[in-house]
Amino acid sequence: MALAQPFPLETPAAGTSLPLIDLPARCPGCDKTTDAGSLRERLYVCGCGHHLSLHAEAWIALLPDDGSWHEHWTDLQPRDWLGWEQPKSYQVMLDQARARGLNEAVRAGSATLGGYPIWLAVFDFRFVGGTLGAVAGERLARAMERAAAAERPFVLISASGGARMQEGVLALMQMAKVNAAVGRIHAAGVPYISLLTNPTFGGTTASLALLADVNIAEPGAAIGFTGPRVIRQATYATLPPGFQSAEFQLDHGQVDMVVPRGELRSVVAHLLEVLC
Repeated sequence: MALAQPFPLETPAAGTSLPLIDLPARCPGCDKTTDAGSLRERLYVCGCGHHLSLHAEAWIALLPDDGSWHEHWTDLQPRDWLGWEQPKSYQVMLDQARARGLNEAVRAGSATLGGYPIWLAVFDFRFVGGTLGAVAGERLARAMERAAAAERPFVLISASGGARMQEGVLALMQMAKVNAAVGRIHAAGVPYISLLTNPTFGGTTASLALLADVNIAEPGAAIGFTGPRVIRQATYATLPPGFQSAEFQLDHGQVDMVVPRGELRSVVAHLLEVLC
């Protein structure tokens, strides 16, 4: 998909508005020691071009207009429905996440971007690997249904390992729920923009992340359904170089564009201008 030059849009290029994130000791792209201060200035993009993963708070600081974010449904909280214990207690995982200020893998709310009112949902990989559970699915479905009813664009930022095994069939049911909500957005003629970040896999990819009007990926993001290790073990096949990278998916028609982080606000705002 070719775009005209995006109109100028102020981006927090200095990075001062972005929160600090947990960084690996070394950059996975170049193996150089990471420096939180300099990386924050560059929106957590290493000099080698590797895009370090952001959490939900960072994305909310980066994309929406300043002061426009209003979060919804924080009162909905996940529960250990099944008493899951292996290989680790799900209740312990929930308690540990809450102690860090996290209450689900998806945050949803309303905002503006470039002056356009939107509904925004953001996955947070820090919460049980960004997996899709009952509460995450409910928040996504409600946000999409509100977007359809109000005829406001819906923007999704995904980083997920797929459906949450600790909630069993209740998690798998969320794939159908959110897929139906995507259908309502399309039926209402409401623009839907999906940003796939590293990693986006499993039921999240299948049920909503690749079903937008425009699918955007960050450079180098791993995107697919099943990870390459599992595919290799199941098929004994030699996978092509860069298999399931954002660039591989672009070449094979699964995403529409690969956009560096520093240009995302401008590109998404330009898409809203076109689609609205």
